[in-house]
Amino acid sequence: MNDTMVKDITIKHIINSKISFINNNTIFDKENCAYINAGEIDAYKEMLNDIDLLTTDSFVEKYRTKVKCTLNVIDNGKPLSVNETERLAGYNNAIVFILSLINPIYEFELN
Repeated sequence: MNDTMVKDITIKHIINSKISFINNNTIFDKENCAYINAGEIDAYKEMLNDIDLLTTDSFVEKYRTKVKCTLNVIDNGKPLSVNETERLAGYNNAIVFILSLINPIYEFELN
């Protein structure tokens, strides 16, 4: 992506860059972040599949709903293991990150 003009960077590029960073970084201990990373990668892969299929409004609505449902499970559902809670948190964080690129208000509305 180094030879891509900044004006040509898409959300797909950003998602692929995030996945690459998670898989290849040497900054964070991958064992300590394994479940968070797994949740993030799950969300990023889902979003990559939907980018070419959905309108912006449909995409935003789908993923806003997913965040709300996941937060409901974390806050009101049956007790979850620490690992599952971390995975769901990573999943939600990835979605909120991408939605906030579309409209920064989502960072505040969804937390």
